[in-house]
Amino acid sequence: MLDNRLAVPDNRLAVPDNRLAVPDILALFDIDNTLTRSSITHRDAFFTAIKNIYGINTGFAGLNPHGMTDRQIISEVLKINGVEEHRIDEGMEKCLRDMAEIFIRNVENENLVILEGVADLLKELHNRSVLMGLVTGNVEAIAWAKLEIVGLDHYFKMGGFGSDDSIRANLVRLAVGKAVKDFGFSSGGDVFLFGDTPKDIIAGKEAGVKTVAVATGIFSRGELSGSNPDYIYESFGDFSSIINNLGL
Repeated sequence: MLDNRLAVPDNRLAVPDNRLAVPDILALFDIDNTLTRSSITHRDAFFTAIKNIYGINTGFAGLNPHGMTDRQIISEVLKINGVEEHRIDEGMEKCLRDMAEIFIRNVENENLVILEGVADLLKELHNRSVLMGLVTGNVEAIAWAKLEIVGLDHYFKMGGFGSDDSIRANLVRLAVGKAVKDFGFSSGGDVFLFGDTPKDIIAGKEAGVKTVAVATGIFSRGELSGSNPDYIYESFGDFSSIINNLGL
């Protein structure tokens, strides 16, 4: 059962162990379709929260949400449904919190799936003292809940979340800033951003970090190539080759 449902786990703020005293490599990961399959519970929580807060019964209304932040998705869906911007802003924080509460109440009924090679990749990066964080469009409480359910949360120390900003490149910058401030990451160190959508790659490039695309979501290798990632893979299946290729 999830404890302290909407609280950030204490170990996120803990001083890292001696192996991470001066980390010079930071690996940042998207969650949905990068680490795990997308969550139906999360999707349903979107629609229920929008109905609860704004009184609108809707789906994604033709919007492709892949690579967008939760905050951005809610805003765009409401605009499509004719909701004025001032009303969107007034209800946004309540909607995000309601969505997180709905998700956390129901996610244990869903069988979230870790993608191929992910568990082995994270374990090996941890063994090599690579500092790891998140850059995800999920609101923070939902992000940590997903990772806790599948047993991956302990690998990650910080992140940039969809509750922080609607612009994904800002989430990358925020995560890097937290790594420097709270975990001693060297500001001149290498940062790798892993994601499955063109928006992940574009955000990483805008933030000035190295980008690693994985064709584990709805976008093919060819489609991801159009965003010019620094590295591209079909999956994390051959995780040892990925680690060696990236020099991790």
